[in-house]
Amino acid sequence: MLAAGKLRAEDLSGRVRHRTRRGAVIVMAAISMILMMAVLALCIDLGYYMTLSAELKRATDAAALAGAGTLIEGSEEARLRAFEFLVRNPTGKNVVAEGDGWQGDLETLMAENADDFSVEVGHWDPDTRTFTASEALPSTIRVTATHRNAPLLFGKLFHNTAYVIVEDEHGSHEVPEDPINITAESIARYQPRDIALVLDFSASMNDDSELKRIGEYGEEVREAVEANLLTIYGDLGSPSYGNLQFEPEFLTVVGAPPSGPEMPQLVVTFQSDDVYVASTKDLSNVVLGFSDGTTQKFEGLSGTTGTFRGTGGNYNKRIDRLWVKSGSNDSGEGPGYGERFEDDYATIKQAFGLDGVAYPYASGSWDNYISYVKTSSSIRSAGYRKKYGHLTWMNYLLEQKPVHSQTADLWMVRAQPVASVKDAVGVFMEYIQEVDCEDRVALAIYNSVSQEALLEHSLTEDFPAIEDIVEHRQAGHYDQYTNIGAGIREGRLELQDSARAGSFKMIVLMTDGIANRPSDSSTARTYALGQAQLAADMRYPIVTISLGNAADTDLMQQIADMTGGVHFNVPGGGTVTDYRDNLMQVFRQIADDRPLVLVK
Repeated sequence: MLAAGKLRAEDLSGRVRHRTRRGAVIVMAAISMILMMAVLALCIDLGYYMTLSAELKRATDAAALAGAGTLIEGSEEARLRAFEFLVRNPTGKNVVAEGDGWQGDLETLMAENADDFSVEVGHWDPDTRTFTASEALPSTIRVTATHRNAPLLFGKLFHNTAYVIVEDEHGSHEVPEDPINITAESIARYQPRDIALVLDFSASMNDDSELKRIGEYGEEVREAVEANLLTIYGDLGSPSYGNLQFEPEFLTVVGAPPSGPEMPQLVVTFQSDDVYVASTKDLSNVVLGFSDGTTQKFEGLSGTTGTFRGTGGNYNKRIDRLWVKSGSNDSGEGPGYGERFEDDYATIKQAFGLDGVAYPYASGSWDNYISYVKTSSSIRSAGYRKKYGHLTWMNYLLEQKPVHSQTADLWMVRAQPVASVKDAVGVFMEYIQEVDCEDRVALAIYNSVSQEALLEHSLTEDFPAIEDIVEHRQAGHYDQYTNIGAGIREGRLELQDSARAGSFKMIVLMTDGIANRPSDSSTARTYALGQAQLAADMRYPIVTISLGNAADTDLMQQIADMTGGVHFNVPGGGTVTDYRDNLMQVFRQIADDRPLVLVK
């Protein structure tokens, strides 16, 4: 009996304990479920909070980049553009403007939302990573936005939030007394650039000021070319040598005074392909002596004047001397040979007063100039063969003696297209200083004395120093040839050696011609492409500029394509105005195309 009672008591006790445990599990399950719901609610609210934060940050990032990209147009324009992008990228249900037409009233919208959005311009210090507000050539923009009263989807179930009544333009409504606000800040700036400016200073950079352009493009360019040569003459100080005039003149020789009543007074003018003879007596015979040593005799003449030139096989041969039989004169040099007249160096120099004048430059001579005027095909095609004056002498300097060691003063002249390039570089330097974004520029020119290229100035923020060097260079300054590859090489090496780690590195390459060094055009072209590939390997884009009709646009396009750059073609026409404005616009576009970077 006792055993049975004991068993019943133990069974009853076990049942009670079982019921107790089962009740405890239910309570624990309920508590766990509540906790899980709280955690889930917290995760949902936290996720929503993070989503709003990310949306707001994306909006301020976009606004900062948009504003920074507009800094070149002015601080106020940059602020409006940044705010416009904030409006275009709302966060959550926070819509600043609805409907159409709000873009036309951005200033009012920005003022109304000044507590939630701020846009500042200034400068960024990469060393201290600090922003300083400034209106002095700003290069950086800071955008701050606040999303106020971020809603909690479940948090209000667990948090007793007090609300207050506020009045605004939308009427009365409740807002949390202790709201949850989300703030995002973004800072964008122009990325500093290290630019290697590689310029063509080969002799062809004078070509558009030379008389050969008349033969190439026709009479419509004559006025512009000749006016430019007059400008160049003025740039040199309008020097006076002998009795040379600016407008070229033929050689006119007055014969010996008559020694008796039957002797003539002769005057001979040596013209391009003929001679004009005037006498006080009737003409009998004229014998022409040509540059190749042959002669041609004209007999049975009448009258006191005549114009004579070679005929048949002697047509257009250059006449260097002649004999004129008139009256009773006789030279005795041959049957029917009269007074002799020479178109030689001594006679020409004496006629133009140059026989006692020292040639003014290190290379060249009056004899060499005279020979050039007689023999140059470009002079002949322009109609100035055997015409002597400062116009043809200017052309001689540009075409035959362009190197600085030959004619040191040519850097001063406004020859084309080199003068337009100088002007464009000056404007380029002004453009890149419109925003203080710590750009630096290096200058390399091709060719050098070694027919390669020369680094004229390393990377610097001293832009006036770059301008001064460019201003004091002339077409063909060191050498007359075009070594594009060497120019690319100098630019690349300067970027490799001296560019800043965080800068955007690029090469600006300009040419007006065809690569012809080293060796020949084929080798030179291959070399240029090889150097461009090395720049591409370093991820240096090359912006190429082809200037004029003679430039190898295919090569320049290929160089731009393989390096990720862009090619600008500024075709010539015949006058400087055909490309000068376009060249200015190209340099403006290069200066304005600044890379942007988010720094915060």
